[in-house]
This record gives sequence, C-alpha cells and structure tokens, in this order.
Amino acid sequence: MSNRTLTAVACTLTGTLTVASFVSCGSRKDDGDGDAKRLNVIYIMCDDHSYQTISAYDSRFIRTPNIDRIADEGARFTNSFVANSLSGPSRACMLTGKHSHANGFTDNTTTFDGGQQTFPKILQAAGYQTAMIGKWHLVSDPTGFDHWDILVGQGDYYNPTFIRDGERVCREGYATNIITDLALEWLDNERDKDRPFCLFVHHKAPHRTWMPDLCDLELFSDAEFPLPDNFYDEYDGRIPASLQEMSVVKDMDLVYDLKLADKENEIHTSTGLEQAGRSLYDRFTPAQKKVWDAHYDPIIEEFKRQGVDGDALARWKFRQYMRDYLRVIHSVDRNVGRLLDYLESNGLMDNTMIVYTSDQGFYMGEHGWVFLPHARRDIRNNDSRWNCASPPSSHLRATAGMRHRACPPAHPLLRIRESSEHSRCSGPTLLWPQNRTASPPDSV
Repeated sequence: MSNRTLTAVACTLTGTLTVASFVSCGSRKDDGDGDAKRLNVIYIMCDDHSYQTISAYDSRFIRTPNIDRIADEGARFTNSFVANSLSGPSRACMLTGKHSHANGFTDNTTTFDGGQQTFPKILQAAGYQTAMIGKWHLVSDPTGFDHWDILVGQGDYYNPTFIRDGERVCREGYATNIITDLALEWLDNERDKDRPFCLFVHHKAPHRTWMPDLCDLELFSDAEFPLPDNFYDEYDGRIPASLQEMSVVKDMDLVYDLKLADKENEIHTSTGLEQAGRSLYDRFTPAQKKVWDAHYDPIIEEFKRQGVDGDALARWKFRQYMRDYLRVIHSVDRNVGRLLDYLESNGLMDNTMIVYTSDQGFYMGEHGWVFLPHARRDIRNNDSRWNCASPPSSHLRATAGMRHRACPPAHPLLRIRESSEHSRCSGPTLLWPQNRTASPPDSV
C-alpha cells in the first residue's frame, strides 16, 4: 500500500457524528481543466452492527482488521447518533438529509416516497454513476440509481431473493458474500470507468437471526463471555424500559434466534417465532444442511441433555447469541477486506471515499438486552454511547487531495475531535467533498 499523509477535518456523516480524515493530495491528478478528479464514493452499511464489536472501538470480543483498516488510514467517529433507531427510517434519514417526520418514513410499516430529493440523485445529476446493492428495506423501488440489485424486504442469509432493476432473481449462497460479489462485478465489468461513481454496499448482516457463513461455524466455539454488570437490570423507576421486548431471558427465541430447530420437534417456544425459525432451515440446499447440521445438531443434543433453565438458561442464551453474532461480524469484516483489496489492486484507492457504518447500533447483553425495536422508548437506560441511538460510530476514508477541497491545510479543523451529529447529515457530508453546488433538501 502506498504511503499517505493523513489530515483530519471535522464534518458530519452517516448515522452519526463526525470527524473525517482525508489523505493529502500527493497522488491526486489534475483532469486537464484545473479541477482535480472528483472522488468516487463507496458507502458500506451493515444492519445492527454494534460499536462494541469493531476492534477499532472495543477489542474485548473480536478483531476486525479490515474495518479497522478504514479507521487506521482514515478516521473514527466516536460520538455518533442515528436520527431514528429503526432500519428503514434510519436509511431514509441518511438518503434525504431529513428527519423522519419530514421525509415521511417514520417506521417500518410505511413506504418511502422515492420522488423526494436524495443525495444519490444530486450526484447522479452531477455526472456520477450510482448503484445500490444489498439491503434497501424502504418498500418502494430505489430512485436516483443507475443500477440497483436489492434484497427483498429484510432479506435472507441463505439463498436470498434479490430484485435486480425490477426483476426477481434467487441466488444460491450466503448473503454477505453474494452482495460483495455483486458489488465487485459492478465495479469491474458494469460501470463506465471514465466516470466517477457512488456505490452503496448494504449488507443484511448482522441483523437477527445472526446466521453465520458455513465456513465460520466453528469460530468462537470455545469462547466464553462474562455477563455485563447490569445484565439483570430490574429497571427500577424506568417503566418504559421494563416494558421492552428485547430481553435475552424473555424474548430471545430458542428456535428462531438460537437455531435449536430439532428434527424431533421436541423443542417448543412461546414467542410466536418457532415456526419461522424452523422455516429458515428449509431454505438450505442439501449440501448446506449437511454442514449446518454437523455444527448445530451436537449443540441441540447437548441442550436437551442438560435441560437448562433459570439463570443457567439465561447464561446459555447469551453465550450462544454472542458466538453466532461474532461469527457473522467476522464474515462482514472478511468481505470488507475483499472490497478494499479490489480498490487497491485496481488503482482506485487513492481517489475513493470509503464509509463504513450501520443503520443503528446494538446491545451486547447490556441491561439484559440484545434487540432494538423498542429501545427508543427510554434513552436513559445506558451511558452516552447508548446503542439505541448510536450505530457503530461510522468511519470515513477519503483520499488524494480531499483536504484541498475540504479546507486548507492550516485550517483549525485539521485535527480529530469529537462532536455530535445525526444520520440525516450523511448526504450533505458526502456531497460536500465533491465541491459541487447543489440545492439542499427542501426541508429538515
């Protein structure tokens, strides 16, 4: 990798706040008319990726060398907040630069109005090629993209169905790998290489039900995880928190979430998700089932033999959840590495801004919680990095002369510092480095 001098610039970004680091312009080339070549943009978004499981922030649980690479060569955002901690609404805020009440997509039961202004449309009008690959989750078809290949709804981890420019296509394999394959195919063979591009790579992972790639099933099999100090929080004086439905003990389903879909049909649950959990197994091909069964059948047999309940069951659930979640994160990090390696080997790294973020953060057992759907009800239940409001604080990597367009080298903002922002600031942040004059969203 070529040596790059990094300078820092404060700016606002994706679900979150912001400090951005830009690589200085040693290798930036002039396009012949006095204007440096416009930056490409790659925006990688995961679903429910906690900052606790990115080792650039917290190394207790897992190492994520490829995501860390973005932070190490760019910047880490350490005080970042989503505008709406739900999947679709968070994405709508990011696209439009508007709060949910203004963009109209207030929860996952609504439909996104694709007729409104979005930052991909502004880039598209400025001559950029735009592509959206992976999880969209806004119900309506994508607009502002020259090409789109999106998961249907939440998407499935295995053998998922996509909608490619309006046509449904079922693809065999693991979703994180497939989405990366499609992104690399577009970069290599489908785009006009004489034009700048903005590529969205949106993964389903690590969304519930945390199904690992087959090649990662044995990772963390011997790992033990201490319960957070407040795992058995009784929520004294916090009524909304006590009414939440995201508890490891009460709400985590043995079959749906923890893969105990026994072939004898002896394990039953009361959350209403058991049958959905069993149907996930039916998506596998025979070859996939063979590998899956080799890992999970012994776990199911041991669980039945032990007959755990009470505190032992709570601890078992937490441990099994952590193992599966971290396996899924490992796959995400591996695929981020594939994308970075492609950019490096094809000479694109020095003129590409790379963002890694999540639509929102997640609980890793704090307060006895893992899920997020009702977390917004009481924001007092955790510290200043409370996961319901915080995605895995985003990373931005921009290269080759960005600082000339952002601010002069001696500018007082050329340092890394903390500040607060929301996900609706993503679009303006990504447009700003392009040095383009564009009308802002009609309202915020």
